[in-house]
Amino acid sequence: MAQVLTSLIAVAGTLLGGCLGYILQHHAGNRAERRAAVLAYTAAITEFIRAQQDWWWRKDEQPDGPAHKAARLEGQRLRGMARQAVNGMLFSVGDAELVAEARQILDDANTVHRAADRTEMSARAAAVRASLDRFIQHAAQRVR
Repeated sequence: MAQVLTSLIAVAGTLLGGCLGYILQHHAGNRAERRAAVLAYTAAITEFIRAQQDWWWRKDEQPDGPAHKAARLEGQRLRGMARQAVNGMLFSVGDAELVAEARQILDDANTVHRAADRTEMSARAAAVRASLDRFIQHAAQRVR
């Protein structure tokens, strides 16, 4: 009888350990996926801001030139990549407030190339980067 009880305790311990290990790994995997989605977004939006500034500069230098057209196409391509990263966050993170903040930053970044002059362009880019910094702080607290 003692051997049966010992065997049952061993089996129960093994099952409990396996279940606990699965739960912890699942939680860690989800956290890693959420962090990866946020990091992909921050990388995409950073490149998009840079492209928006480049678009503005090329337009300022030669509005009808090939460099301006290429910068515009690159800006549009990177906007698509940033939108895709927002969708990835929506899918992985599931935090509506965080996703709304990411969408707002994307919308704000999309105005950088429309600035009337260099000062306004720099101010818009700086404002978007400041918003991105706040977003990163919010995301770091929520994605842990």
